[in-house]
Amino acid sequence: MKKAKRIGAIIAIVLLLSLYGVTFYAGLTASPDSKGLLMASLYTTFMVPLLLYVYMLVYKLLKKRGEEEAKKRNGKQ
Repeated sequence: MKKAKRIGAIIAIVLLLSLYGVTFYAGLTASPDSKGLLMASLYTTFMVPLLLYVYMLVYKLLKKRGEEEAKKRNGKQ
C-alpha cells in the first residue's frame, strides 16, 4: 500500500508540474489559442488537486464506515 501511495504521489507531482509548465508557456506565447489554453490550464491546476482531495476524503469516510459495520456484524454473531 505504501508503494502505491508513493507512485500515486509521484504521478500527481508530474501532472501538476506539467500543468504549471503549460500555464507558463500559454501565458508567454502570443498564438490565437493561448488564451483558451491558459484558462484551461489554470482551471485544471485548481481542480485536479481539489478533486484528488475530495476523492481521498470520501474514500477515508467510506472505509471507516465499512470497518464499523464489519465490527457490528462480527459482534452480533
